[in-house]
Amino acid sequence: MALILALSRRLPEARDNQARRVWRQMIGDLARREDELAGKTLLVVGIGDIGGRLARLAKAFDMRVIGLRRDPSLGHGAADAVHPMSALKSLLPEADFVALTCPLTPETEKLVDAEALARMKPLAYLVNVARGRVVDETALIETLAARRIAGAALDVTVEEPPAPDSPLWGMDHVLITPHTAGETRRYEDNVIEILRENLERLWRGESQLRNQVV
Repeated sequence: MALILALSRRLPEARDNQARRVWRQMIGDLARREDELAGKTLLVVGIGDIGGRLARLAKAFDMRVIGLRRDPSLGHGAADAVHPMSALKSLLPEADFVALTCPLTPETEKLVDAEALARMKPLAYLVNVARGRVVDETALIETLAARRIAGAALDVTVEEPPAPDSPLWGMDHVLITPHTAGETRRYEDNVIEILRENLERLWRGESQLRNQVV
């Protein structure tokens, strides 16, 4: 959610202006101003524990949330609707923000390819907190260079860190964070909590585990 807010409120630009001691005046062109999240559509690709939490936070900002998951029968949580992963490309034209929170599997590798990126709105943003290989990075770089989408926030990349000559470093409409979306002061506590719950489920003879990928 922090990355979505940073993109919509153009916080990286504000930080850059601070470093240059620039006080930007109010922008007359409405299309170039910071934006609000209320009424925007967020497409969450992989609405499990992490994606479900994102959906709840997004609803607090009055966003419309559409979720994608492998098995929609598991419920939609806070999302307004949930569809199977196969519906991705048909739903992309509706999204103002596309957030990737799915695991990396053979089915999700390069899930967001050139065709998917072409279906996004020109003013839409891509947010990847899943794994770098969920996106066809070459296609993403080409799409961003041509400014066919508004921008991207990438907590993960195919190569971490990206190569020194990667075009992603120099793009002013790209925000890169060093795979720290889940790195908090409570990270270890959260992991242990999941481990304990799964051990209890196994002890009870249950086969479905929390955060189970396969």
